[in-house]
Amino acid sequence: MVAWRSQHFLDEGRRAGIDQEILNRAVEIAEHTLRVPAPGEPILTLGHLAHMTGVDHDYLRATISRAGEDPYREFTIRKRSLPGQPPRLRYIAVPEPLLMTTQSWIASEILRRAPCHKASVAYAPGSRLATAAARHCKAKWLVKIDVREFFESITEIDAYRVFLQRGYQPLVSLELARLCTRLRLKHRSSTAWLPARRRVEWRWKRTKGGIDNCDQRLLGVLPQGAPTSPMLANLAAWRLDETVQEISDTFGVRYTRYADDLTFSSPRKEFGRARCIQLIGRIYQALGERGLAPNTAKTVLAPPGSRKMVLGLLVDGARPRLSKAFRNKLRMHLHFITRPDVGPARHAEQRGFTSIEGLRQHLLGLTAFATQIDPAYGAECQKKLRSAPW
Repeated sequence: MVAWRSQHFLDEGRRAGIDQEILNRAVEIAEHTLRVPAPGEPILTLGHLAHMTGVDHDYLRATISRAGEDPYREFTIRKRSLPGQPPRLRYIAVPEPLLMTTQSWIASEILRRAPCHKASVAYAPGSRLATAAARHCKAKWLVKIDVREFFESITEIDAYRVFLQRGYQPLVSLELARLCTRLRLKHRSSTAWLPARRRVEWRWKRTKGGIDNCDQRLLGVLPQGAPTSPMLANLAAWRLDETVQEISDTFGVRYTRYADDLTFSSPRKEFGRARCIQLIGRIYQALGERGLAPNTAKTVLAPPGSRKMVLGLLVDGARPRLSKAFRNKLRMHLHFITRPDVGPARHAEQRGFTSIEGLRQHLLGLTAFATQIDPAYGAECQKKLRSAPW
């Protein structure tokens, strides 16, 4: 709940000897923020944000101006590759502690409260994979489209617009957008990876009378690894969701978006392959108009009689179900960690985990997910997990 109280602010300001006109303007700004749906904490200035987060003002100013060393630590994780293709890497950029503190506050006190589009089923309060997948149950035709470089296709201009729509003043919106974006990942040598419409926005002209230390020719993008990026991406994609929802309604299909995964389904067997292909073409066009690009190699069209998977769950029946592959994987892990001649330590080493705790956390996540979908099966798996000699 927003803690701002105008009368308390006015009383404290008067005691501090602040001019009444300044106080009235500050209250007007705060109340403008509080008028938006599900508002976040009012922020008057960068100094006010520094006070709220407990992070030094000079540090925030330097981060906004992009001065000094890059405040992100970058590492890679292996992505799932298609058979016969070389391994692919996902680049993760984690902010340094002070910036992490700031972004975590922004995520919890501003972005977490913002309402998302009804089709957006990731990172929203109370969102669950099972609930998202359930929207596509009894699917006869299923189409899945993946957005290429989703986070990095969302620039600080998009982030600025999100904060502006959340009721913040232009300067504060710019500062918040800068605190939540990064110039570009170190492995990028050019802007060729960006969709064409985004390359036009990648550089802007230097203008007279700009804000000191904020005049940059390069635009930042959302770093994958920052706590603010998922929710900012959701909010920045609102107009895309609206457009895609309109297209889906026209075709009479169900639509959900889980981050960069767009899913469409029809329970009607007569929907047909030709209509699916038309739908895919319209969605590709909508993505292009928003400066996004589909990863065409990952587009899936599943007809009647084929396996229908949404977010790792089978949706061809009346409710989401765990796949056979998931059950086999979990059974394999539980078998080896409970075997006297193997156990957690040896199994972790053989499966490429960096530590026993890493393996344990991985299995805790798998069993928790299994429990959401199949409580009895999940409880049995959790019992076996607890019985292992950790």
